Amino acid sequence: MTDPSHASAAAPRPPADPEERLARVPAPATLSAFWRLVGYVRPYLGVLLVAILAALLYSGARTGRALLVQPLFDEVVLPQAAVETPPELGDWLGALWGQPEPVVEPVESVESSEATASASPEATPDAGEETGVVVAQVREALPRILLAALLLLTILPISHFAQVYLSEFVLGRVLVDIQRELCAKLLRLPLSFHHQTSRGDTLSRVLNDAQRAQQSLDLLFSDVVVSVLALGVGVATLLYLSWPLTLTLIGVAPLVAGVIALFGRRIRKSAARRQESQADVTARLVQILAGIKVIQAFRAQAGEERAFAEHNLRLFRRNLKVVKNRALSRSVVEALTNTAGIGVLLLGVGIVAGQLWGLTLGSLMAFIVVMQSTYRPMKELTKGWTKLQEAMPSAERFFALLDREDVPVDPPDAVDLPRLERGLRVSKVSFSYGREPVLEDVSLEVAAGEVVAIVGATGSGKTTFADLLLRFYDPDSGSIEADGVDLRMVTRQSWLDRIAVVTQEPFLFTGSIRENIRYGRPEATDEEILAAARAAHVDEFASDLPEGYDTDVGDAGVRLSGGQRQRITIARAIVSDPEILIFDEATSSLDAKSERYVQEAIEALLGGRTVFIIAHRLSTVRDADRILVLDGGRVADVGRHDELMARGGLYRELMTLQSEGLAPA
Repeated sequence: MTDPSHASAAAPRPPADPEERLARVPAPATLSAFWRLVGYVRPYLGVLLVAILAALLYSGARTGRALLVQPLFDEVVLPQAAVETPPELGDWLGALWGQPEPVVEPVESVESSEATASASPEATPDAGEETGVVVAQVREALPRILLAALLLLTILPISHFAQVYLSEFVLGRVLVDIQRELCAKLLRLPLSFHHQTSRGDTLSRVLNDAQRAQQSLDLLFSDVVVSVLALGVGVATLLYLSWPLTLTLIGVAPLVAGVIALFGRRIRKSAARRQESQADVTARLVQILAGIKVIQAFRAQAGEERAFAEHNLRLFRRNLKVVKNRALSRSVVEALTNTAGIGVLLLGVGIVAGQLWGLTLGSLMAFIVVMQSTYRPMKELTKGWTKLQEAMPSAERFFALLDREDVPVDPPDAVDLPRLERGLRVSKVSFSYGREPVLEDVSLEVAAGEVVAIVGATGSGKTTFADLLLRFYDPDSGSIEADGVDLRMVTRQSWLDRIAVVTQEPFLFTGSIRENIRYGRPEATDEEILAAARAAHVDEFASDLPEGYDTDVGDAGVRLSGGQRQRITIARAIVSDPEILIFDEATSSLDAKSERYVQEAIEALLGGRTVFIIAHRLSTVRDADRILVLDGGRVADVGRHDELMARGGLYRELMTLQSEGLAPA
């Protein structure tokens, strides 16, 4: 099993610009990205449909609330205004509670009665009778209106809660699914991707872009869909109240749609540039945190602060362009809709005054109220659409990451490798990272159980050779065989189950010492963990810690020394019980005392295993069965220590230089 500490190994890699990387991966078309994004909702479609039905019910209840204006005006307010003596409060309450109508007996003189009779041949109702008629109308209409209002007041909060809660449930699960898929993708991507891509750019896509893309779904289902439903209900109601006024309003719709489309394109372009700047800011911050020790040691805080401020200022300017286009879009749409609303109001007054198309004052008032309630979803639709356009570049960016090629899959006829019996054969292997070759025509045969040291100057290809053994890369030409089988024909899982690596920079995960050792084999027992810890001399310092093996090592093991971290990574390799071990300069960064402890831990691992020791300090490879000397990616010499020293050449030159460098002045 591969020790994850190898992820920290330093190796020469070609620089890669984030913009060039993005250009190399064709971004999906916006419409295609949109439908892919909607596809994340599919597992929760049932819940979402209930949320949409709740939104439809809520929109209908809001429109119904506005429609109550018509009967209130036509059946209550206007009849009351038409009589000379309006009903008193007692009459209203009596009508509401179903009490008998008051009987009004007006007192009139005989003279006035005769005068009234002679003035008109027909009897006219007196004020009391008119009041009774109004009270009767109120008794019939008001309970019905109040019952409808009570029903609407009950429906509104329940439907609104259901719509908001269920929508947030679906969208929250979608974000979990998106980020889980992105994490799984990052774990499957080849090591070349991680070496060529800045961590800041990757983090920006996984966190910022994924969250913005999920917010676009939030806008789609919480703003756009709900607003479309509310708009549909509103327009249908307006047509019912007055189709001429409604058609006048609809005439403005093409202008509004054109404005939204125009500014939507501008927002999408500005948002794409903003997300690139967001990635730059994240990358700069990651670099500052990773190099904080160097920055403080060289007193470079002011320069880093200025550089970070410049990136942030660029992000601010690009974000301001998005905000400007978004604000312009909403302002123009609001101007158009307000103009249309005032025009419809004036036209409606003229229609009522001319008694055309059966439009009453109550219908006009209801039309105005419904129009105002429909104006709100129109604004929400404009806002949601512009924000949706703003979020789509983020979806395109993280889909570009998801579309990267994974680690090559095993061929159909790949086999599981049994226990290594004969050994490994490296035959004329050449490899490059896309530029000049790093390894050229390298050949080597290693018997099972043999200890092979690989030495050479910096940049000679030692770590790249280890990467090929681990199958992080496959050779450009030549082959590496295990017991005569090309590694490319061996299932990757079965090969990595038999190999482990300990690198120069030990990497620990946040957690306890025990958890970090068990990472090499999750099913290992506590007894096996303690045995591996004793073999790697971890027990010599763990027993002195307050919480022993349950001590938290901190972020990347910062609470432990370099030698202690390295011994834990060796214990992790021991507990995995590998057949093949790679030590990639595992002691080069340690002091003499820590190196002695680590060297003893390494010796505890050697028995019966095939071992590759990549060493910068040549004193650690004297006892190897064979030493491979690399020079500029080619094999300069192979042999035991004594043979190489006797032949002279590069190996003896390197030994001499190190001896002189270590000699006292």
